[in-house]
Amino acid sequence: SELLGVERIGRHDHFFELGGHSLLVIRMIERLRRQGLNVATQALFTHSTLSELARVTRQFEEF
Repeated sequence: SELLGVERIGRHDHFFELGGHSLLVIRMIERLRRQGLNVATQALFTHSTLSELARVTRQFEEF
């Protein structure tokens, strides 16, 4: 919500429909990496809701 400047974000809200764009994708991926989560940049383009991204992130962590 901080990154997008949106007060509340639900798990099924779409990143790009909330105002996300390619520069924010890079910022989000960097923030996730600082939290110890390894997420491919392309993942946010193909899994653009919080619930989808969380599912994919868990898969990356298992490897």
